Amino acid sequence: MKYGYPEPPWTYSPKEVDEWINAVYGKHKCKKSKIDRNKKWLKNIELDIDLDVEKEIKKPSSNVEKIIKKITGYEQIEEHFEIIPTTEILLRALSSAGFKKVKVRINGDFLEEEKIRKVVEKIAGFVKKEGLNEIEIHSEKEGKVSIKISKIHSKKKHSIEVKIDRIKEKDFQKILIYIRKRLRGKEEIK
Repeated sequence: MKYGYPEPPWTYSPKEVDEWINAVYGKHKCKKSKIDRNKKWLKNIELDIDLDVEKEIKKPSSNVEKIIKKITGYEQIEEHFEIIPTTEILLRALSSAGFKKVKVRINGDFLEEEKIRKVVEKIAGFVKKEGLNEIEIHSEKEGKVSIKISKIHSKKKHSIEVKIDRIKEKDFQKILIYIRKRLRGKEEIK
């Protein structure tokens, strides 16, 4: 020990290094930092998704109806996509965000289960049914989520409309990530 300080450690053991640093430079105290642990909530979110699929304008029955629909913007558009697999993707997106209880309306038939997985299994029975143009999904966790999937809709509306009254920001991001990975389309968040 020269000048009252211990020699630097030549063996580099953690204890010796720590003793030398504390002796030469003094003790260092870490300051405690505050982390905001409040979960951020998002309210009244509308997510509209238009899929990148072939679209066809439905022809009205008369010329008068055609002119009125064109002026008002209520021309009917039919999009060519598989409605059941799209519904399954959206159900799994809800499941990834922690939603469990779900209610699905398919052509007037209601499916209600405590687990989304069971509804996904039951939906498979509707694959062969023709005339499936619209499906509605309702689910609750801390807030309510309603999803409307339409193959035939007006020009002003979108093929997938998601309305969420209240959700944690983290859960909403999980839903968005899942949808973006599996569905190709343009989205608009309001």
